Amino acid sequence: MAQHRHKKTYYNDIALRLAEKLLGLKHLHYGYFEEGGQIELSHLPKAQEVYVQQLLSFVPKDIHRILDVGCGTGGMARVLVQHGYEVTCIAPDPYLIQKTLENTDGKVTTCTDLYENVRDLPSGYFDLILMSESCQYVKVKEGWEQNSKYLRPGGYVLVSDFFKLGEITRPNISKSGHMLEPYLQTADEHGYVLLTKKDITERVAPTMDIYNDLIQTKVFPVGEALVEFLYRRYPLLSKSVQLGFGKKISNLRGKYSNQSSEVFRQYKGYFILLFQKRIV
Repeated sequence: MAQHRHKKTYYNDIALRLAEKLLGLKHLHYGYFEEGGQIELSHLPKAQEVYVQQLLSFVPKDIHRILDVGCGTGGMARVLVQHGYEVTCIAPDPYLIQKTLENTDGKVTTCTDLYENVRDLPSGYFDLILMSESCQYVKVKEGWEQNSKYLRPGGYVLVSDFFKLGEITRPNISKSGHMLEPYLQTADEHGYVLLTKKDITERVAPTMDIYNDLIQTKVFPVGEALVEFLYRRYPLLSKSVQLGFGKKISNLRGKYSNQSSEVFRQYKGYFILLFQKRIV
């Protein structure tokens, strides 16, 4: 089977490093904001911890061995280990795997690759496969094939991620995420029953306003100041950069100017989905 490659347009590993170093965040995923809670950057770490606890509440009771697909820096894995689960973590970036081992005190098994490429895990071994904001990066058909290979009969797949509710035709809107209904249909075709479908869009969407404000008030101004410095110090180099990357920079500004919670709600929904593998 052909090997899948990590797309150059996936920047989450870089973003996570920046979030960790600059903002002190342990997770890259959205925060879960309780109704009436303050929507501020300083409250995001707590909201992310609430998200973890929310997700943990959907783990069935008859679970011992968990495969954490797209483990980030191991924030969720750390909590799972603390609750006594045997955890195997997968991520394509060695940096993320190293951070996961550090954050879990080496108490997890790891695999450094894309989920679609994994071949050497024990078949039918896991009780639950977890995809916390990693589902969007895994090809739908291949992902369910891998789930079927590594999950025991009657085992579970727990997904927490955002999905597109329809085609996105408006320009400068992020098109990331799978289409919800085709995703659910593919799960059914591969022998999975949807046990739980919880829409948490209203609770997590405010995260977009925090990131949007951060980008508009901090990231872009710093970038503009850097460009101005380069122009004054190295005018010829600055002109070359503008010629080579000016359009891309403009496109990025357009894209990240349309990332509010209001825009998110128009085109996407955030769901916790719990599937169970049928016993044949």
